[in-house]
Amino acid sequence: MKDGEGRRSCAPRYLRRLATVACVWLVVCAGAPAGAQTPGPVAIAPFANVSQEPADDWISDGITEALATDLWGLGVTVADDAALRNALDPAASPPPPEDAAVAASRVLGARWLVLGGYQLLGGEIRITARLFDVAAGIVHGTAKIDAPLDDLFQAQDELATRIGELLPGGGNVVAERRDAPRARGETPAERGSAPVGRGGGAIRSRPPGALGGGGRRATAPPAEGEGFAERDGNAVTGVLELPGAPGNRGTGSGDGGNQAGRDRQRTAGRTRSGGGLGGFAAAPNVQRAATIGFAAQAPQIDGRLDDSVWETATHITEFVQVAPIEGAPGTEETEVWMAYDRDNLYFAFYAHYSDPGMMRANRADRDEIRGDDRMAILFDPFLDQQRAYQFEVNGYGVQSDSLVNADGSRGASRSRSMMSRSSSRSASGTSRSSGGSGLSNSGQFGIRGDDSWNALFTTSGRVVEDGWTAEMAIPFKSLRYPQRAAAETHRWGFQITRVIRGKSEAQAWSPISRGVAGQLTQFGILDGLRELSRSRNLEILPELTGAQLGSLDTNTGAFNVPDPFGDLGVSVKYGLTPNLTADFTYNPDFSQIESDQPQIETNQRFALFYPEQRPFFLEGQEIFQTATTLNLMHTRTVVDPRFGGKLTGKVGNTTLGVVVADDEAAGRLDDAGDPRYGTTAQTVVGRARYDLYPESYLGAIMTSRQFGDDYNRVGGIDGRFRLGRTHRFSFLAVNSSTRDREFGETTAPAFEADFIRQGRNFGYNASYSDIDPDFWTQTGFLPRVNLRQASTTVSYRWWPESTLITWGPSLTYLRLFDHSGVLQDEQIQTTTSFSFQRNISITANANRDLERFGEVDFRKTGYGAFGVISARLLSVVGGFNVGDGIFYDETSPYRGRLTSANFLISGRPTSRWRAELTGIYNKFFNPLAGTDVYNVQIYRFRSTYQFTTRMLVRYIAEHNTLARTLGNNVLFTYRINAGTVAYLGYDDRYRQGRLIDELRFPHDRFERTNRAVFGKLSYLFRY
Repeated sequence: MKDGEGRRSCAPRYLRRLATVACVWLVVCAGAPAGAQTPGPVAIAPFANVSQEPADDWISDGITEALATDLWGLGVTVADDAALRNALDPAASPPPPEDAAVAASRVLGARWLVLGGYQLLGGEIRITARLFDVAAGIVHGTAKIDAPLDDLFQAQDELATRIGELLPGGGNVVAERRDAPRARGETPAERGSAPVGRGGGAIRSRPPGALGGGGRRATAPPAEGEGFAERDGNAVTGVLELPGAPGNRGTGSGDGGNQAGRDRQRTAGRTRSGGGLGGFAAAPNVQRAATIGFAAQAPQIDGRLDDSVWETATHITEFVQVAPIEGAPGTEETEVWMAYDRDNLYFAFYAHYSDPGMMRANRADRDEIRGDDRMAILFDPFLDQQRAYQFEVNGYGVQSDSLVNADGSRGASRSRSMMSRSSSRSASGTSRSSGGSGLSNSGQFGIRGDDSWNALFTTSGRVVEDGWTAEMAIPFKSLRYPQRAAAETHRWGFQITRVIRGKSEAQAWSPISRGVAGQLTQFGILDGLRELSRSRNLEILPELTGAQLGSLDTNTGAFNVPDPFGDLGVSVKYGLTPNLTADFTYNPDFSQIESDQPQIETNQRFALFYPEQRPFFLEGQEIFQTATTLNLMHTRTVVDPRFGGKLTGKVGNTTLGVVVADDEAAGRLDDAGDPRYGTTAQTVVGRARYDLYPESYLGAIMTSRQFGDDYNRVGGIDGRFRLGRTHRFSFLAVNSSTRDREFGETTAPAFEADFIRQGRNFGYNASYSDIDPDFWTQTGFLPRVNLRQASTTVSYRWWPESTLITWGPSLTYLRLFDHSGVLQDEQIQTTTSFSFQRNISITANANRDLERFGEVDFRKTGYGAFGVISARLLSVVGGFNVGDGIFYDETSPYRGRLTSANFLISGRPTSRWRAELTGIYNKFFNPLAGTDVYNVQIYRFRSTYQFTTRMLVRYIAEHNTLARTLGNNVLFTYRINAGTVAYLGYDDRYRQGRLIDELRFPHDRFERTNRAVFGKLSYLFRY
C-alpha cells in the first residue's frame, strides 16, 4: 500500500482533535464572565506644569484638588492623592512616569487613573488630561480645556465634567446632575450627603472640605462593588460635535442647543461582552457616536468649503493622537463636516497647520499617497467588526481606497517597492500577521488596508494659507451595506483619521489604544442614515486593447515584427442586493500594466511568490483568505482565462464568495497527441464565513482545479476567535484529494493554528503547522510540504513617546521536523527595533540557525539591519544581511558566505515629479575556492510626472548585472476614475550578445530581444 493511501484517515483524525479542542474552549469560556466593566475608584496624579515656570506650580495642586472634589460630587470614589504621591518615586517631579503612575494606582486598588498637564500662554490656560484604565494599562479617553486664566475655576469644573463623562455610565450621571433643579447659588457638588468610604487599603473617603473649595459637600459614592449605574447593554458613550460653518469654527448651527443636549446624552453601540460565546467576546473601548444629517442640496466637489450644505452639516473637531503620544489631543487643528442624501455620503475636511511648511502634499496617481499627509474616512456598514472600507484624500484631492481586515492582512496588495524587512515566515511561505487591523507598530502612518480594492468616488482638494481643504462624495453604490426598510435607521461603525508625516503624528476621532489588538472594535458609531437608495448597481466595462510585438529570432539573428493586433473584452458587475454582487468577465485583457517587482532568483531553494496584479482577481480576494497563512487561493495559477465569474457579498451573518474561471494556457501542450491538447482547465473556489462576534468567525473553504481526468480538490474549515482585548486564536484544518496521471491518487491533510497576544507593551505568538508530504494545492501557493513546525515569538515594547516614540526587543524560536521525525530547520532570532519622530526607524537582528539540505546539517549565523529615514523631499530606505548561507546544489551542497543588501532612494523635486532608485545586491562567496560563486545586482529607476490629477507619464529602467539584461518602459496614463482609463505604452528589452548566442553575437553589446507598443482603453458605464 502506498504511503499516501495509508494516510487517508489523517483528516478525520485532525477534525476530531479540532472538535475536541473547540468543545473544551466553549465549555471553559461559557462559564467565564462576559467581562463587563464596573467602574471603581479613581486615582489622580499631580498635573504637570508644561510651561515649567516655577511661579505657576501652584496651579497643579489646585487642579488636582478641584478635580477630586468635583468627581466626588458626581458620585465617584477618589483615591487619596497623598497615598499615590507616596507610592511614586519621591524624587520624580510631576508628572510621574506614565508606567510608574499606572503601576502605583494598580497597587493602591484604583480602577482608573487621571494623568494630565497644563500650560499658560499669555492670559490663556490649556489643561489636558488622559483617563487610564489601570487594569489594562491603556488610555480610555482624553479631555482638553482651553480657557482664559481668569476662568480657571470654571475650567476645572469643566474638566471634571469631561472626565466624568468618560467613565462608563458617567455621561448619564453628568447629564442628570447638570439638568437637575437646585437651590439658587447651590453648586452641583452641594447636593447630596457626605461620602462614605470603602475602607481598606489606600482608597479612603474624604471628609467634606478636605480638598478645599469652601466646604463643598460631595454626594454619596456608589455602593460596594459598583460605580456609576450600568448602561443598557447596547450602549456606548457618544458625543456629537455641534454643526458649524467652515468659516465659523466652534459654533453650533442646525438644531442648536437642544440637539447638542440630546447628542451628549446619546447612547449607541455594542455591549461590552459582544454578545457571543462567553469569555471569547471582545471588550471594546468606550466609543464616540455621531449623527449625520440629511443634505437638502448636494455640494459641488471642488475642494472649496463654500457650499451652503456645510453650514448645517455635522461638524467634528475633537481628535486625539494615536501616535506619537497615545491619547493626547492632536497638535494640529482638524475639522470635518459630513452630510448625506439618498445617493451619496459627503465629507469636507480642513487640515490646519501651525507651520504650513511641514505639510506634505503631492500630485500623484490614484492610490499613491502613502507618503503624504492625508485624511481618511472608514466605514463598517454591517457593524460586525470584520472589515471596513477606507477612503483617503490628500491636499491636492488625490484619492486612495482600501479594505481594512480584522486580522490586519493586506491581501494581495500591489506594492511598487522591493524593500521589505526580514521577518519570520510560516511554513507556507507567507509572512504572519501580528493581527491588529492594519495598524503599524508605532501607529504613526495610519491604518493600512488592502489597496487592491477600487471604488468609484469623487474627491477634490486645494492648498490654502494655513493648510489644505478637501471634499469627498462617496456613492452608496460603491459600498455594501445591510438592507433596511426606508424609515429604519442605519448604524455603522465609523472612524476618521489624519496623518501628519512631518510630525510622525496620526490622529483619530474615536480613540485608538495600542493595548487593544485590532482597530475595528475601537471604531465609533455613525447614526442617522435612513431612506438610502435601493437601486441596484449595474456596471458595464468594455475594454479595447491593441499591441504590436516584436522579438529576436535567435536562429537567424533577425528581429521579427508581426502585424499589430487588437482585442475586445467586457466585464459586467451587478448588485443582486446592496450587499451581494455578481461579476462576469469575457475575454478579459490581463496584460500587466504594472509589471512584477524583480526578485533574486539565483540559488533559491523554494519557489518565489509573485503577487496577483489583475483587477478581476484582486477585487474581493480578502474574502478567500483563511485564518492562517496557508494560501489556498493564489489566482496566478489561472494563467490565461477566457471567462471568469464571481459572486461575493454577505447574507445575514454569513460572508460568501465563489470564483469560477477557465484557463486556456493549460491546453497549450507540446504533445499534440495528448487528449488534453487544446482544452482548458477549470478552477472553482468557494468560501463561506459565519461571523460569531467582533473579529471572530467560523468558515469553510473549497477549491477545485480539473484538467482532463486529472484534478486537485481541497476542502476544510477554519476559524478566528478574538479572546478579550489582546488575544486571538486561529486555526485551519483542510484535506486535499488529488488524481494525477504521473503520481496516481493521493489524499492528505494539513493543519495550522496560532495563538497571538498583542498588547501595548508585551506581546507573543505561538504557531503550529502540520502539512502531510502528499498534501497538494493547485489553486494556491505552497512552497513546502512534509513538515511539522512549531514557532514562538516574544516581544516587549517601551513607549517613551518623545523623540524616541517606541522601542523594544523580540525573540523568535522555530523548529521544523519532517514526518519521519528528522529535524530539518531550527532558528533562534533576536530583533531590536526603534521608531523615532520625523519618520525614522531602525531595526537590527541576529540569528543562529540550523538548516538541513541534501542530508547534511548546516549551522548558520547571520546579522542584519534595516532603516528608514523619510523627509518631505527625500526618503531613504535600506537594509543588509551578512552571514552564512548554503549553495543549494542537489549533489554537493556547501556552506559559504552570503551577503545581501537593498536600498530605495525616493525624491520629490516638485509636487508633480517623483523619482525612485532601487537596488538589490546578493553575493555568495565560496571560502574554500576563495572566489565569488555569483554576484547579482539589480537596479531599477522609476520616474513619474503628474501633469494633472488625471494625466501622468511614467518611465522605468531596469538592469540585472548577472543576467546582463536591460529594460526600458514608458507608460502614458489618462485616468478619469477607477474604471475609465486610457493607457499608451512602449516596452523595450535588451540582453548582452554573448549570453544570447555566442556564435551569432560574439560581442558584449546589448541586443534588442523584445519590443512592444501597446494601448488600452476602458470606459465604465454605471447605472
